Amino acid sequence: MESEDTGDRPQFAVLVVEDEANHQMLIRKALSREGSPFATVEFTRDSEEALRFARQMSFDALLVDNRIPGTRGLDLLEQLREAGVEAPFVLMTSAGSEDLVVQAYRKRVADYVIKDSGFWKELPQVLSRVIRVDRSRRRERELRARLERTNDKLEELNASIRLKNEQIREHVAALRVAIEALPRTGRPALTSIVDDMSALL
Repeated sequence: MESEDTGDRPQFAVLVVEDEANHQMLIRKALSREGSPFATVEFTRDSEEALRFARQMSFDALLVDNRIPGTRGLDLLEQLREAGVEAPFVLMTSAGSEDLVVQAYRKRVADYVIKDSGFWKELPQVLSRVIRVDRSRRRERELRARLERTNDKLEELNASIRLKNEQIREHVAALRVAIEALPRTGRPALTSIVDDMSALL
């Protein structure tokens, strides 16, 4: 789930998984500037604590170092997905490699950040973009699901109408048979009525 927008300013909630204290300080500084859309920023140091936080709270994005005590960030991503956490995942890594990038995108990582000397400065833009893209995709999925439900209801209605029309046709055919059994003097008027009914089908 995602946090709601308040007025014109979005209010984002982010879970940060980072075990280095100085990096935590830099990230906190970057995400808590005046006018920042990041209303809630929670920090954890390991995967176990991250899983507990993610189950208890709703976050708009997860910012995770790939090297955390006990596991890798990419492995934590799999655990979070298995736990039903669907928030977009931004991976931080001290050294980028083609193999890591391939692994990251195969696991549906939304973006990744190289932890160079000024990495923390780009985090607000990266996280904001990732969250907005995720929200847009969620809205698109919701609209598609709503459209599919509407189409299903229309199909059911059309099927019901077709069935009713078929039943009416059967009744009209039975009426024609019954009319043929009547004396000739009464047939024309009744036949005209039945013809009018048939024209409506």
